[in-house]
Amino acid sequence: MLKPSFLFVLLLCAAWQQHADAGELTLYGRQDFGGREVTLREATPELRAIGFNDRASSLIVRSGRWEVCEHTEFRGSCAIFERGEYRTLKRFNDIISSVREVGTGLDRRSWRRDSGPHGMIELFALGALGGNSTRLVGDVSDLVQIGFNNRAVSVLVEEGTWQLCSDSGYHGDCRILERGRYDDLGRELAGKVSSARLLPEGSLRVPPPIERSPRPLRPEGEVELFSSPDFSGVRVPVTRDSRTLRELDFNDRIGSIIVHAGRWEFCEHADYRGQCVIYGPGRYTHLGSMNNAISSLRRVQ
Repeated sequence: MLKPSFLFVLLLCAAWQQHADAGELTLYGRQDFGGREVTLREATPELRAIGFNDRASSLIVRSGRWEVCEHTEFRGSCAIFERGEYRTLKRFNDIISSVREVGTGLDRRSWRRDSGPHGMIELFALGALGGNSTRLVGDVSDLVQIGFNNRAVSVLVEEGTWQLCSDSGYHGDCRILERGRYDDLGRELAGKVSSARLLPEGSLRVPPPIERSPRPLRPEGEVELFSSPDFSGVRVPVTRDSRTLRELDFNDRIGSIIVHAGRWEFCEHADYRGQCVIYGPGRYTHLGSMNNAISSLRRVQ
């Protein structure tokens, strides 16, 4: 049995080790480490609580790796700062609203108060993860906001499933990427990414391969919707956008699709909200996780 004095020493050592392992970040109100300063050693989801919202212009990371975000609760555009001194924060100057330590073995999800999806993706300006980069942990509808529009050539998905699109607002040519390394985004997206969003966990996967249709275009519709896989069941031809498929009595009933012309966006909720997938001309015998889950559609090109 351990003596009380020895047990106290063990507890003291454990507490000291925990403190030693904790990260430390100091924010400064002016560039070159001037002005008011505040030192943080734990996740701070709202800098307004300590009177430092949108005020940081330089910082020092004394230990650990820290993520700084433009909005509260670690939302919006974010960046990771390694140990070192940063005399100017460039695009993050005077816009930081939340900070947290990352990569320490702690569960990042426990830092979030929301119950939404969690993820991280890094966009690189050159192939094979080269050149300048930016990290995202949440949706960015227009990469112009963070100075990275039409720049991403390669991508590292560290966590979650992401949709990248060539136009702002998650329109245009889109591609869904799961966790992994992508050294080249290909001709459709390389150097053309304008928006990126995190998809709900386990919900949406890469759309099925396109089987080009040998049949001529049907004059009665640019898109054919079928209630069952393999183009069976009830068929509904579509020639225009539909903000809600309840109008056609076809809400959450689509099991396969034929696109005869154009590129169409299919979304799980009305008004083109929720998860969306863009299908170009072709025959889609199965829709995967979008099966019986589509509530609106529109032509995007």
